[in-house]
Amino acid sequence: MKRHSCLFWALTCILTALPRITQAAPSPVTIIRGAMETSGDKMERMFLYDASEGQHMEMASSRIDGRQFTFAVQSLREGFYYVGDMSRRRMHRLYLKPGDQVALRFNDTAIAIAGGSAEGKLAAEWDKLFEEIRRPAYDFARVSMDYTGYFPLLTGFIPKAEKFKSTINTPNKAFNNLLKMVIDADIEGAALTFLYTPRGKHPDKKDYPAYYGTVVAPNKFCDSRYLRLGETDQLMRHYILFASINGATKPTKEDRLSWSLEQICNDTLKGAYLTRNFSRYNSLENFLAEAGPLEKFVATDRQRAAFDETKKKLSTFKAGEPGYNFNYPDLAGKEVSLAGLKGKVVVVDMWATWCGPCKAEIPHLKKLETDMHGKDVVFVSISVDEEKDKEKWANFVQKESLGGVQLFASGWSGMTKFYGVNAIPRFMVFDKAGKIVNVDAPRPSQPELKSLIQTLL
Repeated sequence: MKRHSCLFWALTCILTALPRITQAAPSPVTIIRGAMETSGDKMERMFLYDASEGQHMEMASSRIDGRQFTFAVQSLREGFYYVGDMSRRRMHRLYLKPGDQVALRFNDTAIAIAGGSAEGKLAAEWDKLFEEIRRPAYDFARVSMDYTGYFPLLTGFIPKAEKFKSTINTPNKAFNNLLKMVIDADIEGAALTFLYTPRGKHPDKKDYPAYYGTVVAPNKFCDSRYLRLGETDQLMRHYILFASINGATKPTKEDRLSWSLEQICNDTLKGAYLTRNFSRYNSLENFLAEAGPLEKFVATDRQRAAFDETKKKLSTFKAGEPGYNFNYPDLAGKEVSLAGLKGKVVVVDMWATWCGPCKAEIPHLKKLETDMHGKDVVFVSISVDEEKDKEKWANFVQKESLGGVQLFASGWSGMTKFYGVNAIPRFMVFDKAGKIVNVDAPRPSQPELKSLIQTLL
């Protein structure tokens, strides 16, 4: 027993002497519990949606068991979320903060909320009040109302909304400003949705109440926080439709898309609207003619992916089509793009430091560069090494005295995905205008590559 005791104290001393390992406190878990008290169709699952770039994005689902459901979400950011089933057009908005514990009760037309933050409760109060004009506008299948009933309802509701806005005075000033913005957006969204959904009788412009005369205005959608609302995509589309009919300027068929973006103040919101229009293109020529000049508004990763995917879907990768406008950093961190190399034939080598066949082409590539020295051709090597191996790549480039333009793509990124590259080395050739010559070209070890380049000079 004494020996065991000595061993215990020895281990205790060792552990005490070791440096303490501190762990970051885990993010608080947000709990959302709900009870269904609806009649009619039975829902089997409930969904929790985030809002990303003005659209609802599913982030979790829960099986409805005995009319009960639960969500437990970690690392939740403060802001608006949605509970319901988008496919059934049954959605309810919540304002949540990390660590909230919220209880929801659904009936056929509304939701009751208990628990949560002061901000969440105030947002819920607005949603309850807003239901007065929201449901007749959006739930047209269940609420039969034409403009003779809705317009007086809308006119009478606006003073109520302004009075509610005057009560928004929580210590959270950012939330106060956000909720006021949301209230204005909600009213406009309901008013425009009413106009563009089926009704028994539709109004003429002369029947519009005064509110509609205030809708079209300069500097609309300037606040990027609109992207955190799931309703924004539809709101922008309805606003632009209304402005095209009722605004001071009218778009032509040719400039409709660029005109539409001019109605939006914020560049990232312009990008969100632009990418939502990509599905209407059925030819690469039309896509590049209309959306190509507006590519500067493609700002976020999601918007970039949508642009590239649309271009890829419409491309055949045949000679004469515009090449993918890659944009990657060189050894000094300077961004180099295909567009920036116009005026020269561009030979691209997709490779990696770990790729044996790639390294076997290096002597042949160096010789080809020497043979083509002084001519209008540039050799661009794009490494698909992972970010963690960036230093290894830089050291390899310098040690091997690699010529041409050396770029780092941080893995299998945009260009490899666009062209479906799944094996390297892969050589591609583009003409002086940046158009495709061959995206699966011969390698430098094959004489055909040199002959191909010479025909383009």
